[in-house]
Amino acid sequence: MSEVKDQVDFYWDVVCPWCWITSRWMEDVASQKSIEVNWKFFSLKKINEGRDLPERFKISHAQGLRALRVAAAVRETYGNEGVRKLYAALGARKHHDEADVGETSTLEAALQSCGFPTDLAAAADDEAKWDAVIDRDMDAAKAKAGTDVGVPLIVLDGGEGPGFFGPVLSPAPTGDEAVKMWNAMVAAGRVPGFFEFKRSRDVGPIFGERPQV
Repeated sequence: MSEVKDQVDFYWDVVCPWCWITSRWMEDVASQKSIEVNWKFFSLKKINEGRDLPERFKISHAQGLRALRVAAAVRETYGNEGVRKLYAALGARKHHDEADVGETSTLEAALQSCGFPTDLAAAADDEAKWDAVIDRDMDAAKAKAGTDVGVPLIVLDGGEGPGFFGPVLSPAPTGDEAVKMWNAMVAAGRVPGFFEFKRSRDVGPIFGERPQV
């Protein structure tokens, strides 16, 4: 395997379908370009606190925060690779199986599939311990990309470089096209005066193959 050339911080909340699509693209790009991805936490419930959202989003965001608490507990013991594995397991259940990732049974099943103790699911209810961990990750993300953002959110150079929301993809390119997209995003993201590309979405989330986790 070639030597790791770069590090990228990728911020996620498992309940966002667009973030899930981008995360699979990020994994594809990372494997091709020998990029180390640091999987960081970003709660949609927290960033949208006080905003008038439809009830279905409030419910979904609450589920995501519970899952992030469990991911924070996993990171404490199993590190970044543990978070990567858990996100893949939870994302597959949420977006391919349509499971409730805030449910203890879903969290336990995901943990078990990763080889982690199922009692880590209890972290979902431990706001006092784990929300501070999530808040620290979010503060770092907002310092790089601002407050009018969500996920997916990427910060270059292992958290030291520029950060940006996106890309939002459906479906995500793969193989050589995935790398071309990455190179374009990095080039744009490194321009200090560049702020936004955007056009209206005309399709819903289109997921790739379900990860076997």
